[in-house]
Amino acid sequence: MIHIEITDSPEELLSDMTAWDRLAGGIPFRQTVWLQSWWQQFGNAERAFFMVARDESGVCRGMLPLERTEGDLRRLQTLAAGNVCTDHVSILARPEDREEIANAFASFLIECSSDRKQGWDQIDFDGTIAGDPAMEIFLRRLAAEEVPTSIRTRMHLWFNRCEATWEDLLATRSRKYRNRVRGLLRKLDESDGELFVRDAGSPAEARQGVSKLIEMHQKRWQAVGEPGTYADERMVRFVTDATLRMSDRGRLLLPQLVYQDEVVATELHYIGDDGRQYCYSTGVNHAYPDLKPGILLNSHMFREAHRHGRAGIDYMRGDETYKGRLHSHPTPLLEISVFAKHARGQVRMAQDRATQLLKVQWRRMKDLPQEQPLTLEEAFAEEHRAFLPDQKSVTESLAVVPAILSVAHQTIVEEKEEPLESAMIYSIQDYQRPGAFSHEPEPSN
Repeated sequence: MIHIEITDSPEELLSDMTAWDRLAGGIPFRQTVWLQSWWQQFGNAERAFFMVARDESGVCRGMLPLERTEGDLRRLQTLAAGNVCTDHVSILARPEDREEIANAFASFLIECSSDRKQGWDQIDFDGTIAGDPAMEIFLRRLAAEEVPTSIRTRMHLWFNRCEATWEDLLATRSRKYRNRVRGLLRKLDESDGELFVRDAGSPAEARQGVSKLIEMHQKRWQAVGEPGTYADERMVRFVTDATLRMSDRGRLLLPQLVYQDEVVATELHYIGDDGRQYCYSTGVNHAYPDLKPGILLNSHMFREAHRHGRAGIDYMRGDETYKGRLHSHPTPLLEISVFAKHARGQVRMAQDRATQLLKVQWRRMKDLPQEQPLTLEEAFAEEHRAFLPDQKSVTESLAVVPAILSVAHQTIVEEKEEPLESAMIYSIQDYQRPGAFSHEPEPSN
């Protein structure tokens, strides 16, 4: 029998890397390496709402880490939400326990919604991928108990799957694509040292690499009037710390494309225990359009992913046009809100609907992508499952991976080789939930 508790010691949970990470499905953004780094900069134990599922022996079998929103303590949200852009948010449980744990969490939340101490009016899940099996079980249980939910999407998460070999991959692409990619990589392979890729090998190099990526990333966004993801110094410390931890685990790729002794493109990748590379952030110097540094480094990293036997590269959220040109597969990224059945919860739901109507008008005026409402069946359709991360139990970490070069949450606009629709640049408001507290304006990643 499963017992649910709300822990008052989130730091203790996060410090138990073995117990936590065995439930994370090998996905870096569910693991302690990411969430503990975030918690150290942004967490507040007084607002923690970490749900833990234990069996009769007291063994942790599942977790759902939430926090109360500052200034609105009856509104819960997932950790590292908003401009942090944490994707693959879900209930943490091993596949064989998924149904029991997800149902237990749903039942507990229904029962405690009116509780004086543990009660809630609204719960927001930011960064769940369509088709996620644990979240489907959880939401279907809530629906069966007539708990109102809202599911929306306005962007996608993109995944580029590796084939058996690089040449096998190229054989699936058009002749134009093959010629373009081979031509770009030939520049790199045949360079006499003027053009090359280097990766961060030591902690000092990793720290310097992150600093350079942030500098390039900020320069690009500030040029279009946005503050940039790293305008908040806590964000800089958080991502730097997470990156150094990934380096210690042998799970970091931080390549730099160097041309004439200048870094012209760089990417931040984390290697998951599920075999994927997750490209979280990038930076490109657009002063060299003929070189096409962003596309060149993209191509190099995808080739390297094949050489090292990766499952593929997850480019994470955002509908930038370069992801489609890379033949990545889009899967809807979900924003889920759950409303308690009591009167306060129903008022919240009415307020949420009114806010969404205003946002439709605002986005229309700004020519921004509209949010699309989804039914449970649409959000968790079978077609989405083929591109989910491997959800098999991860009992051991992968062997330490040789440092290679590869891409994540790209937040710049790629160079174009031909006339195409302009790449999407998201504004601050694209990552800002209506009414949600934010320490700083939430720029896009």
